[in-house]
Amino acid sequence: MILFMILVAPILLLLIVALFWKKARTILLVLAIIVASIETFYVMYKQESSLQEWYEHEDIVNAYLEKTYPEDDWVSRHATRSAFSRAGVEVIFIDELEVVYMYIVEDGDVNLVGYSSEEGYENPKRSE
Repeated sequence: MILFMILVAPILLLLIVALFWKKARTILLVLAIIVASIETFYVMYKQESSLQEWYEHEDIVNAYLEKTYPEDDWVSRHATRSAFSRAGVEVIFIDELEVVYMYIVEDGDVNLVGYSSEEGYENPKRSE
């Protein structure tokens, strides 16, 4: 909500001023379009760079897991609610569907930062 207001407030302000200031209406409307375009480009670029960082981290984590657990299969996904990092990689091993492991990459090193499991499930196999 706050991000929405930050992005929309300048445009709304310019549009309101343009309604009452008839002499500069065209200039202000063009300015509102320019501001909206710049903000849209910025938000899209920020999202794309964050996603690109996650793809790179996913590749690093998968390579680490292939070395560490060569006989195992897993599925990785984007950790959208991570307090550690937006580029965190959640991993679910096929033989242990009750546990979701969270890996992050720092300076090229893969670290297991935590896991969550179903209620009542104890002793995850890979809690290093």
